[in-house]
Amino acid sequence: MRALGVFKHISSRARLSAAAAGGGAARRVQTHVATPTTTAPTSAQDLSYVVDRDWTAGAAAPQGSFRQLPINYCPETRFTVDCVASADAANFQIHPSVEFWANYNTSFSSRSLNAQADDPNAPKGRDQLSVLAADAAQLLRESALADAESAAYWAYHLGRTGFFLGAAASGAIAHHLSAQLRALSAGGNPSRTPFQNLSDNASTELSNRLYEALAMYKQDLEGIKQGAFKLPWDMTTITHRQYNPLFVLSKSAQFVAEGIATLNRRMAQGPANNWFASNLYPQYYADNTFHYQSDGWMSDRSASVYEFSTEALFFGRQDAMQRSALLPLSQHIRVNGLDPGSMRVMEACCGTGRFHTFLKDNYPSMQTIAADLSPFYLARARSNVAYWKGQRAPALDLGGMDGTGTEFMQCAVENVPLPDGSLDAVLCMYAFHEMPEEARSAAAAEMLRLLKPGGLAVLTDSVQLGDRPQWDPTLGAFGNFNEPHYKNFIACDFGALFKAAGFECGTKVMASATKTLSFVKPLAGSSSSSSSSDAGVAAAANGASYAAVQGADLN
Repeated sequence: MRALGVFKHISSRARLSAAAAGGGAARRVQTHVATPTTTAPTSAQDLSYVVDRDWTAGAAAPQGSFRQLPINYCPETRFTVDCVASADAANFQIHPSVEFWANYNTSFSSRSLNAQADDPNAPKGRDQLSVLAADAAQLLRESALADAESAAYWAYHLGRTGFFLGAAASGAIAHHLSAQLRALSAGGNPSRTPFQNLSDNASTELSNRLYEALAMYKQDLEGIKQGAFKLPWDMTTITHRQYNPLFVLSKSAQFVAEGIATLNRRMAQGPANNWFASNLYPQYYADNTFHYQSDGWMSDRSASVYEFSTEALFFGRQDAMQRSALLPLSQHIRVNGLDPGSMRVMEACCGTGRFHTFLKDNYPSMQTIAADLSPFYLARARSNVAYWKGQRAPALDLGGMDGTGTEFMQCAVENVPLPDGSLDAVLCMYAFHEMPEEARSAAAAEMLRLLKPGGLAVLTDSVQLGDRPQWDPTLGAFGNFNEPHYKNFIACDFGALFKAAGFECGTKVMASATKTLSFVKPLAGSSSSSSSSDAGVAAAANGASYAAVQGADLN
């Protein structure tokens, strides 16, 4: 069936063994008892306090002991569990992408983070490259040559990946040379750099990341073919500034300079306070420069380079991963017969507004709110949305101060200055992993307050423990990139957290390193455990045609 087409391309090398995956039969998993602890476990004996729980979903078998590895470890909090994937299986309707990515056998290397816990059993060198070459050829034959639109999509995205791969390499090399020269001029011995760490296993690193991109693009294209969202507007707009060589060179130079500064701070692992103190922001936000990026979220310099930096990190697949958030929204609109033009939708923690332009391009008549704590990122979001309108809808007045149909609001997601029940949907992208658990709980409660009965909340963020089992041994290493709440995040059961706030769990979709969860505010007096708007994904998960549920493009 077409709905499962994107998930059929799994080579024998790319799948985990049948024994590890466990098939579709009921299995037993081990879930950590939420007993408070204060220090990280140091031996196998420390893993003994577990209980059995039934788990019958079709994803790969969870590996609960990884929760207790020092690289992943955080103190117990209310919603931490050993294997989030097993908790998700009990709470959400599971999209076929969940099983696909759970079984997709590319390894996450922690070498660039100076960790030493890579999977020793992952294919290396020429073996990995040969797997990539064979599977890439098959994938491209199946997808890229299907029709002219598919060929154009693949040509654009392969070029995009090649460009950002080169940009990432340039940044790493520039930092390496800078660090070496600085050490030599000071008369010391140069420290190993991320470039050297990654170069030790360059073929595997390259093949893994390219393989991730290919599978992600195939999934993204399937969403387009099924009418869930449009082709990327920046791809189809030939006057877009990304095709201007001078603009590209300027952004590339800015990225290289920022990369050198960021990696220097990351290698030093020193204090990362913001450049100013303030009591106007939540402490977790104001007192930290996440990722060791210059000025944290608090400068135009940071906002200007952020999009380029994240795309370089993911070799150009960041946009495709983000677009997975449009799946539950499209479905909610279609199944409930909603008119996008009469909806009011907020994107919380919108950052530079990059995703917001995809939201607007798919639903130009929708009245939207782009909200963020940083005035610098919010100004960048306003500029990006205005640029989208100028390129895609210059003759239309879509409402609002700028004629874009978008309001801009400086606020935290846990404290939004809007009335109760004033929104039809709330989306939040890549923010919860930077929040402590109490702030996440407050944000979920605030989303519930803001939504009308039957309204939709969509949470898109990093994968968690159990989602990509082969990544579990090193997943927490990203916390070393000045992400103080990440290790707690990867063990956080968001199904339980949002249910505690009053939501009903909807669907779970995965997209490479990203997962999207949806939630529904219950109707008044409703005791249903799931919304009718989730019927489409539920049907797809059971083998029905997702295309039949999704319908045609609403705009």
